[in-house]
Amino acid sequence: MESMLGTCTIALVLASVLPAAQEAPPALAWDAARAEHLWNRAGFGANSATLERALALGPEAQVAELLRVEGWLEEPFYARKRADGDLGKYMRTLSAEERDKRMDELRQDDNGQADDFLAWWVGRMLAGDEPLRERMALFWHGHFTSSMEVVKSSYEMIQQNQLFRRHALGSFRELLHGVARDPAMLVYLDNASSKKSHPNENFARELLELYTLGEGNYREEDVREVARAFTGWGQVNGRFHFDEKRHDDGTKRVLGVAGRLDGDDVLEILLRQAACARHLAGALLAHFEGLEPEPERLERYAAELRGSGYRIDSFLRRLFLDPEFYSERVCSRRISSPLDYLVGSARRLGMAPDPQVLLKGAKLLGQELFFPPSVRGWEGGLAWATGASLILRGQFAGLLLGQVSRREVFGESRAARAVVDEEAEPMAEAESARRKARAAEKERGKLDRYPRVNLTQRLCRRATSDGELAHALLDELLAIPVPEALAAEVEERLGSARAQHELGADPWSARPEIAEPLLRELAHEILALPEAQLE
Repeated sequence: MESMLGTCTIALVLASVLPAAQEAPPALAWDAARAEHLWNRAGFGANSATLERALALGPEAQVAELLRVEGWLEEPFYARKRADGDLGKYMRTLSAEERDKRMDELRQDDNGQADDFLAWWVGRMLAGDEPLRERMALFWHGHFTSSMEVVKSSYEMIQQNQLFRRHALGSFRELLHGVARDPAMLVYLDNASSKKSHPNENFARELLELYTLGEGNYREEDVREVARAFTGWGQVNGRFHFDEKRHDDGTKRVLGVAGRLDGDDVLEILLRQAACARHLAGALLAHFEGLEPEPERLERYAAELRGSGYRIDSFLRRLFLDPEFYSERVCSRRISSPLDYLVGSARRLGMAPDPQVLLKGAKLLGQELFFPPSVRGWEGGLAWATGASLILRGQFAGLLLGQVSRREVFGESRAARAVVDEEAEPMAEAESARRKARAAEKERGKLDRYPRVNLTQRLCRRATSDGELAHALLDELLAIPVPEALAAEVEERLGSARAQHELGADPWSARPEIAEPLLRELAHEILALPEAQLE
């Protein structure tokens, strides 16, 4: 059958969906499109059952439920810390060969713990039990960036992520003070080595530029003075440690405030600046709306932050009940990140794939958790929309639907290649190698070739005609209003298949052996389209 991939180009679609200034509706009207928009931005997408419940709840109750944080809905991940004490001293007692072997074991164990945690995190995104908490944990991971590549310890990276999760919807003031004491951050930005005689300015600069004030709202002298205030702030064995001997306790002047300032004093000075509330409000609005806010609106939300004492839940409650958040200039305008696309597609399909598969897919698409590309995090927006990434996203959609094998997406596994290399071996040895290869694929979380999703039964419950079925399929898969031209094309494909298989007037549910492969094929093609990359 002819693919729909050729029906529109990336450039034309993106040009048609990029932000255009339009008037916001005068009042918030609650419908399926707005409910889905909320779940796409405040979480990671939703299936039809979740959206039906959201419609019944109404906007105020749905937003209140998303913001409700009552402890943990499941036990938090337990992370092992490297043994206390002088590991270097122990290593020096070993021979060079033993030392290399032991270090390799430690690295593998540490990387394995990081992989386990990230799979736990993506599993929470898929489950959708606390979607807004996980959405904010991901936001803070991109705002207060640290990288495993520099930190080189899963324990510190996991503890930082749990810090983001604890304060996800609480006080930015408390989160900022926590981040300034966070061992992963102190290592990542070199503050752990900062001392009175040689203050390191890396953390001070990013604190001012990226985390609080933004460019143009401080001077180089402020960077130097802030660096002095944070001397002696470091970590030992994954815990914050203040070394008084390394701290500069002399008089400093930061943004016009003078005194024997320490790090906590500096943070409070920054929080009192109007630029701090403006910078944070801008970052939050840009993340949730996918475009830079207009000046007057930015000032309103900056005032909201200051008035609430930097409460994130208060800010988001106002945003999610703001009619402008649901306006035409905001809805369906943000390009999905790789994780949003993969997790959102799985949630819309009602699937629970192995989180490791999604993590690996997001990495190939340019978003590797715990490894942001720079201190600024991921660029996002149009950076996600390239021809190569669009094709690869389509491959992952096919993987979720059982249309494409994992080997086609990720390449042949080492175990599978070994089978080919051993074709000349006796049959018994070759069969043993094949069994090992299959076991290895299963162990790595290979997706079921026939995933447990029944599009025929799901869609035919609410669609009787080919036109209704086309709309139902598109509505299920897209996070944007159904494009009528695309619906007409899908309906035409269904009509052609009906004629080819001589179904006459029979419902598609009467011939699932024909309907299910066709609907999965159509779903694969739809999820590969540029329209499916939008939220």
